[in-house]
Amino acid sequence: MSTVLKRFSLVGVAVALLATGCSAGPAKAGSAAIVGGQAIDLKTVQDRTITVLKKEPAAQQMQDQGKLDQVSRLVLADEITHRIAEYAAQRENITVDETKVYDAVKERGGPEEASKQSEQDPTTIYRRQRDAMVMGELARRNLSTLEITIDFFQVKDPKEAKDKAREAAADPAKFARFVQEAPRTSSGQQASATNQKVRVSENASLVHTMLWGVKPGTVVAFPADEQQASWMVALVKSRDTVPATPGEDELADRMDPRLLAAFGLRIAQFHAADLDIEVNPRYGVWDPTGATVVGKAGEQAGFVGVSAAQKKS
Repeated sequence: MSTVLKRFSLVGVAVALLATGCSAGPAKAGSAAIVGGQAIDLKTVQDRTITVLKKEPAAQQMQDQGKLDQVSRLVLADEITHRIAEYAAQRENITVDETKVYDAVKERGGPEEASKQSEQDPTTIYRRQRDAMVMGELARRNLSTLEITIDFFQVKDPKEAKDKAREAAADPAKFARFVQEAPRTSSGQQASATNQKVRVSENASLVHTMLWGVKPGTVVAFPADEQQASWMVALVKSRDTVPATPGEDELADRMDPRLLAAFGLRIAQFHAADLDIEVNPRYGVWDPTGATVVGKAGEQAGFVGVSAAQKKS
């Protein structure tokens, strides 16, 4: 999830905001989104968007490209992610030392400096830092002890991956067939398996993926590598807490902080998996894989769907 804004234009902001205000929204009037029955006010997103547009210089490019709505989506995604972090903190009884929040922002040069080139501003950066600390704690609590069991297969084409994931979620019998039909790798191994045990310590390349952010009985599809040369489709079958192996207690200290934060976000998403997230169509749809808001479902970075078998149970 990128928090860095592209350069954009201040010109045309009023037009963009008027368009936002005139669109049909979720069930509660005046909402930009509803998360677990709680509304995110349209005005909150509009006001934050204006603030971000005013504080960020060099304006022409995004208007020329017609991408001003991306700014609002970043702001709305931040509001949604905050509620996910807040909910996870309540579930796990996590409290954050406010002195540490203040000190962390101060170390980054203060609120104005810390919020540059992002959807944050000096009034929201402390909240964002607090959420980051919550996710860091979630990551540390689970990094060495969380184990999931999956059935999976890999394909090269992203459309094929999403389509098969959607089919498998609707008809669980198809998943077994897709596993059997999975193509072989260049070394001759079949790119699939059943009842595969997965832990971060043994599968570091998967640390940022949705495997950790969903409940058992969920089908997910996502890029298996940064180049998106291969896609994984997986059915998460179980989620267990296991003893840490020797040396894993320090895994969090050795991990890239960005990956640690990404893992913490996935744990937060797991805790908030039962919260319905409904986005005002003016902004688009929530993309759990990218943890952001995108213009339409076809732009989502992956697929997440509860298996039909799980729905019946």
